This record gives sequence, C-alpha cells and structure tokens, in this order.
Amino acid sequence: MRKKDRNVTGIVLAVIYCVVLFEILIDAPPGEAPMNPPWAYAMFPLGVVVITSLFDYVIKFDFFKKKKE
Repeated sequence: MRKKDRNVTGIVLAVIYCVVLFEILIDAPPGEAPMNPPWAYAMFPLGVVVITSLFDYVIKFDFFKKKKE
C-alpha cells in the first residue's frame, strides 16, 4: 500500500481554523449559553476537509517540508 504524503501546511491551517471557529462559536455574553444554529457545528468537518483538500490537491505548497537536494 502506498503511503500518501499529507501536506503539513494544510493540516496546521485546519487546526488553526478549528481553534478560531471554536472560539467564535462559544462566544456569548456572560451568564448566557451560546445560541448557535445546528448547522454551525457542521462547519468543523466541512472546513477541515476543504482546507486539507485544497492544500493536498490544488495548491500543493508545503511550507514545512523542504525539498531534499
């Protein structure tokens, strides 16, 4: 089985996306529960798939892996 080289830049950006989205979704006035629509939580997996796919197949630029010469 062939090992797929994952784009580390896309994975790092996807983790940053998750942290920022989490902070946005839990933001609420003090003493109140966050009022978010149910589809807002589906943005986690959808965003991660889009970001990693873009960097794996479209952009193909990896900031963290240097070419071996």
